[in-house]
Amino acid sequence: MLVRLLLWLIAFFLIYTAFQIIKQALLKPPAPPREKTSRGEEMVQDPECGTYVPRNDAVSAQFKGTTHYFCSTECRDKYQLRN
Repeated sequence: MLVRLLLWLIAFFLIYTAFQIIKQALLKPPAPPREKTSRGEEMVQDPECGTYVPRNDAVSAQFKGTTHYFCSTECRDKYQLRN
């Protein structure tokens, strides 16, 4: 009888722990991207698609006096058409 109770307690503990791990994984906001690459380059976010790219690899364009950085010329052109 005592062994059965102990097994139920262990099973309950394992299920509860697994539930807590899954809940934390689902509710945890995604980690923001690193501000710099492993080579030390600054990362910038494309305003059209939200992709982060190294500033040196980004396509830059000026709109209304502000410099924007894009992951590709396609995103730059889409952004230009919308603004």
